[in-house]
Amino acid sequence: MSEHLPYFSGFESLAVQWTDKIWSRGVPFWLRAEPKSNRVVLCLHGFTATPFEVRPVAQACLSRGLDGVGPLLPGHGFQELADQKLFFPKMTAEGMLSAVRRELELARSHYEFVGIFGHSMGGAIALKMAAEGRVDACAVTAPALKLPPRAVILLALFGWANISIPTQPKPFDNPVYLFDNCPAGRALQQLARIARSHLSSITCPVLAIHSHRDDLVSPVVINWMEKQLPDNLDVRWFDDSGHVMILDVNGEEISQAIADFFSQF
Repeated sequence: MSEHLPYFSGFESLAVQWTDKIWSRGVPFWLRAEPKSNRVVLCLHGFTATPFEVRPVAQACLSRGLDGVGPLLPGHGFQELADQKLFFPKMTAEGMLSAVRRELELARSHYEFVGIFGHSMGGAIALKMAAEGRVDACAVTAPALKLPPRAVILLALFGWANISIPTQPKPFDNPVYLFDNCPAGRALQQLARIARSHLSSITCPVLAIHSHRDDLVSPVVINWMEKQLPDNLDVRWFDDSGHVMILDVNGEEISQAIADFFSQF
């Protein structure tokens, strides 16, 4: 975990000094089944977002008797623009990976079965954790193994400058930052490269869900996964949805498909 950049664990209560700084709808969560479960799914959100966008997956898992945990990843979740622009550019690829490794260590201390689900950036991180052999099963939606051409061009031109570029509000409810940032984008680009280069090391079962309508993460990433994971990969397409699939028109169906995948183990 980055020394200067906090992340907020799903297994721990949010410290008092952060409660007024973090979006109330974007706080970490730990959903626990009754009766007590020995299985958990760690849910990782995407770039600029919060655990809010992956909570539907955790809730679907809960309905199958699996617990769900959603940490708030480094640099994310701050409600004030000044804090967003202070913390977001400080995120690093290694800081993100270290935060999730710690979450998985905590998960292993509580549970026998540990699954991981990640959306977009969270999907890239989830695949890297699977490659490291830290989880029993892995599911991803629109895994960010490739950045959009626009982002690649901007990073090539301005990647070493701390520049923030406004983005358009999303067409559905999802607390996210309304800007992209070049240093944060470089960290995301590095995460994509790391995850992509380690796909062949994954031995656990993997579910990959994507949409041909995704205008941010190219469907070609599924082709890459199919070449590297020919024996343990299940692919599903939901083409009525866009990039933030879990909150889009197929969201409930996608969440249920992920919960079904994890519940079989």
